[in-house]
Amino acid sequence: MPIVTTLFIPLALQNFLMAYNTSAMNVALSSIVEDLHTTLTGVQSVISLFALVIAAFLITGSKLGARHGYRWAFVLGARIFLLGTLVTAFGPNLAFMLAGWSLLQGVGVALMLPAMLALLTDALTGSSRTKALTTLGTIGGIGAAAGPLLGGLITHYLSWRVSFLMGAAVTAAVLLLMRRTAEPGPRHAPLEQPFDVPGALLSAAGFGLLVVATLLSGRYGLLRARADVEMFGHTLLHRGGLSPVPLLAGAGLAVLVTFAAWERHLITSGKDPLVRLSVLRNPTVRNGALTQAMQYLVPTGALFLVPVFVQTTLGFDALRSGLMLLPTTLGLMLAAWAAGRLIAGRRMTHRTAQIWSFLFMTAGCVLIVATFDPYQRGVFATGLAFAPGLLLVGLGEGMATTVTDLIQSAPPPEEVGDVTGLSRSGAYLGSSLGVALAGAFMTTSLLYSFEAGTDGSTVLPPEQKQLVKETLENHVQITAASDDAVRARLHSQGLPGTSADELVRINARAREHALAVAVTSMAVLSAGGLLAARRLPQARAGRHG
Repeated sequence: MPIVTTLFIPLALQNFLMAYNTSAMNVALSSIVEDLHTTLTGVQSVISLFALVIAAFLITGSKLGARHGYRWAFVLGARIFLLGTLVTAFGPNLAFMLAGWSLLQGVGVALMLPAMLALLTDALTGSSRTKALTTLGTIGGIGAAAGPLLGGLITHYLSWRVSFLMGAAVTAAVLLLMRRTAEPGPRHAPLEQPFDVPGALLSAAGFGLLVVATLLSGRYGLLRARADVEMFGHTLLHRGGLSPVPLLAGAGLAVLVTFAAWERHLITSGKDPLVRLSVLRNPTVRNGALTQAMQYLVPTGALFLVPVFVQTTLGFDALRSGLMLLPTTLGLMLAAWAAGRLIAGRRMTHRTAQIWSFLFMTAGCVLIVATFDPYQRGVFATGLAFAPGLLLVGLGEGMATTVTDLIQSAPPPEEVGDVTGLSRSGAYLGSSLGVALAGAFMTTSLLYSFEAGTDGSTVLPPEQKQLVKETLENHVQITAASDDAVRARLHSQGLPGTSADELVRINARAREHALAVAVTSMAVLSAGGLLAARRLPQARAGRHG
């Protein structure tokens, strides 16, 4: 059996599964919250930390593959991923999900993803490599787009845990298939040189601090702290003062600058660095990586927000949420197929495809915002009204699948690992920031809208308004809930019926406004991604053989 078959099939299966894993859980949020007795904020943190772990360790994973062989790295990653799926599937609480999904599966993906790209890059040449990498990206995109529908079906009729059990079975099959493959290319890093442990720690810490800062923005605010920042019983920052977000973000950037300086030091000393940052001097690599990061950030954030809206406002379950996202899957498959054929036939450039990707995603987000009116259209009509916007987002995702081939084909063979690690780190950092920023925009807007609605209420007496504000500052996560959940909590606190009805109404309006603001922010970020896409070369330049 030719190498393209024996190698591509297991890589494609695992790539589909990794992409499916994250998106499938977006429609299972309510089921997970109920099953694990946790909060939406907690599950959002798990999703963000999963992408964070991948982003933090992708460079390290790529380097390990360059030193020990990419097949070795892929198999090791698959074994760790398999363990993580089982821990998550059988875990009784959020802590097990953090360990199994965020940590173990995250590390597994960080090892597998750069390895699969490098394996195909080393094994194939010319048009065969272009077709394989584009197809691999398309399959991953289909997995991400099909996740809501398939995950919704599984969650509705069985359990969200079955998705992880299915993942364990697929990964076990992939490991069996990989036993029939050999290492297709040479190692690109000398084993006699010591591994760059300081570089690995610095890169992980820098990326980690950036995403943690974004996660905390929803709780504490972007600049001014909305609540005291406490740790181990001590108040580190006081409410009304500086938020921890700029401090942590600044620290993350400082660590990454230190990381870059350390890598340059190793290179000038004749030692083996974790990654050669000089590859970013290549404009195709630099602008392609930035484009790819934005193409992960925007749809990840938007497709996190839409299920939140339909589940908390329209009362959709996992199955109906998944069915509603079907246009995204169809759009992705159509655009990926069309873009691949057009680029292969030299009737479209990679640059043009990426520009159209952002145009589609921007238009899709804007159109989604226009449908945030359930009280005008009704529940079912609002769900159907999302379809055009979701289709456009899917078309944008499909056009984006072609950028991987452009990036991977730019460097010489000895720099493939460096480029893969940097570009995929940026992509998953974008994915992590997408969920975190979406949640931060939503929570921040919701708080301000709720406070404004409370202040303007003619039903609530002054003492209840003050109580609501104090409660809101200390329990931010309860406001991102359905009307029934808010009503139940208010009832448990003994609020009278009239006041409770008023607060439920205020919360519903604030929630819709917050979700609209958050999706609009994704549209603005997508429009900003056009700047990176426009700087891509008109024609691909780099190695082709």
